[in-house]
Amino acid sequence: MKRWQYLLFSTALTVTVLAVGTGSYLAIVRQERLEALEQAEREAEAYLEQLREAREQLDEAAERLEALEEMLLNLHQMQQIAERSAAPSRSGRITLATMPLDMPSGFTAARFERVFAGTGLAGLGQAIHGDEKAYGVNGVILAAICIHESGWGTSRLARERNNLAGLGAHDGCEYTAAMTFEGREACVMFLAELLAGRPGSLDEVGRWYASDPAWARKVAGCVKCIAERGNNNADKN
Repeated sequence: MKRWQYLLFSTALTVTVLAVGTGSYLAIVRQERLEALEQAEREAEAYLEQLREAREQLDEAAERLEALEEMLLNLHQMQQIAERSAAPSRSGRITLATMPLDMPSGFTAARFERVFAGTGLAGLGQAIHGDEKAYGVNGVILAAICIHESGWGTSRLARERNNLAGLGAHDGCEYTAAMTFEGREACVMFLAELLAGRPGSLDEVGRWYASDPAWARKVAGCVKCIAERGNNNADKN
């Protein structure tokens, strides 16, 4: 083979090898870049998912904070009313006997339990709190009626019929005519449904609920007691 032919052949071979090598190299580079892009997309999607979760958590925290602020506002309002006299006010201000039954109490289930601790009503905090939310009836009023009618859960009706609210009892036949419930929670629920169907105030409820003309004032006194016990027990804890 002549020298120039050899050089031409060598050059062509070198070009071919370089072309093949370059193509392979470029293919490898493209594959690596593609994999890098796919990894970056996965990381970006994971980061976006983290951001979405963080946003949801922030939204939930904001909702909880708003609910807490509202609860504290309601609790403060309830305490302010309770600090006034349990008797009707001539100034026209809302009192325990005249406040609307649907005014939120601001009490949590745990706060009710602190009030009921050591009494025959212990264990009813969650039921009363849940019924307030479900039926829109102030839970402290529900508790106060039960306290007044059952003597803090110690009455015969409460012990033998789970009737904490004197439901169905009439003068002269308080026990025989009274309703019987499968559990104390069922009684509280029935009371909440009853009051939710006839909204008003303790003064108004007293006109049809009991024959005792001082019933509303006595229940209002129980409301005041609940508010005071709730504050005192909370301070101790």
